[in-house]
Amino acid sequence: MPSILDSLAGPHPALWVEVSPPRGINVEPLLKRLAELRGVADAITLTDNALAKVKLSGLVFASMIKSRLGLPVVLNFSCRDRNLLALKSDLLGAAVLGIDAVVALTGDKIEPGAHGNARTVRDVDALGLLRVIGELNRGDTGEAKRLLKTLPNLVAGAVANPNRTDLEREYELLARKAQAGARFIITQPVFAIEAGRRFAARAREYGLRVMLGILPIKREAMADYLKDRVKDLSGARAHLERYAGMTEDEVRRRSIEESLALMSALGPEVSGFVIMSGGGPSLAIELAIEFNRRRRSVGR
Repeated sequence: MPSILDSLAGPHPALWVEVSPPRGINVEPLLKRLAELRGVADAITLTDNALAKVKLSGLVFASMIKSRLGLPVVLNFSCRDRNLLALKSDLLGAAVLGIDAVVALTGDKIEPGAHGNARTVRDVDALGLLRVIGELNRGDTGEAKRLLKTLPNLVAGAVANPNRTDLEREYELLARKAQAGARFIITQPVFAIEAGRRFAARAREYGLRVMLGILPIKREAMADYLKDRVKDLSGARAHLERYAGMTEDEVRRRSIEESLALMSALGPEVSGFVIMSGGGPSLAIELAIEFNRRRRSVGR
């Protein structure tokens, strides 16, 4: 059976769309929206309680996407919320469900007092989780031989931040993630061609397939939040400030145009793109549909 990695080696960039599972148990509205991506996106990427906000189990929602929509799923796994026993159990569940790839994350910090003073677990970090996935895939332990005897290998990925001020430190982490077993990298949102090009070239040196993060901006308030509250995007501050004073329609239109230009310029240099929802899927889906239309027209 073809691996999701095969779709990252094609002549045209792959397209994934990242969404968060629903906040409650009403899954139908989001499934209906995601149905628009059939024949458009090559995979759906699901977050795992991103920003330490509780959502429906990604594993459960991933199984619904697979069974109801027939779309490949890339599932994030955060070490923050599970001990090692639970991580291994959920990895087995992902393998049984045919989840196409998993992304190892250390996980966002939990603010003091949040969720009844919930505690961070982190028996392992992202590097440790990558090693666990590798052990299970290889059957290095008696436990792995018993558990994964008849199951397919789990394709493992990781995340990276091209906007980091200390890029050499980020490249060091990138090399360690590749050595630990990551096969692909999903980056934090990229807003500048040169930043994406530079990071992709370095990641390829480590044998990693690069999925560049693309985050369309919905409104000025969203740009302000990202600029002021998300440390990982501090390097993109100049770009985010460009939306000041614009109406919502102006922001959306400019963001779509600039995202498409960025994807067109970097498409030949990366394996693909992950369009991120940023709180809701509407703009991400709009961008995905337009990018796919252009991608197909080029392939004719």
